Amino acid sequence: MVPVTPTAAGENTGSVSARFVNGDNSRFIFTSIGLQSSGKASLLVQDASGALSNIGSIVLTGNPAVTREISGDASFAQGRWFKGSFSNSSGATTLSGNNASAHYIAYNVLAALPATGTFTCDAGTFTAPSYTGGSSVSSTAYFATVSGNASLSFDASGAKVALAIDASAGGSTGKVSASTTIASAASSSITGGYLSNGTGAQLMLGDGGAGRYLLIAAYKTPLANGANYQGVATFRCS
Repeated sequence: MVPVTPTAAGENTGSVSARFVNGDNSRFIFTSIGLQSSGKASLLVQDASGALSNIGSIVLTGNPAVTREISGDASFAQGRWFKGSFSNSSGATTLSGNNASAHYIAYNVLAALPATGTFTCDAGTFTAPSYTGGSSVSSTAYFATVSGNASLSFDASGAKVALAIDASAGGSTGKVSASTTIASAASSSITGGYLSNGTGAQLMLGDGGAGRYLLIAAYKTPLANGANYQGVATFRCS
């Protein structure tokens, strides 16, 4: 897959190959400046473009309401809210087309982990990582270019996952790496300084259908210049 390069202007970007199949085992991960949330996706609304506008209690509205890097299929839905206003029980946040983006993935958890197996993961599907603070950057560096790789295997201890994601913006680069074990099908693993705005990730597993697995990641990484970025990624493993 070609690494994701942010789009400078325009409206919705990206597409899905099929609508996400939302069920009793659907979950979501959502990250923006000031809000990180994950849990059961009790309500999901997906429009004709493949973008989600309702994710549980989080709702995107506006004219326009713009989603970038839309991707997915029957097993997941991913994107980055770029313009509009999203609200939840804590209030409303305006997205005006600058760096204040909100990244999301909806997916279905596995019924159970397999006992054994080693799987090859693809090059990943990403949203463009958005600038969240730290050292000041110009508007041309509000979004980073990103690429990555991942691996997945199973044994008696659970799912052994590893990933590396490289981001670059404004002539500076950064990397987030994670290697951990996810003990059960519906659990997640938080690595590094993800919860404290340092380098790290929150990792989950999803059901990719037909014997395939999804490695879901929300991540944060500072670049060498001190600017901080965050985004989400989905790796298909088979």
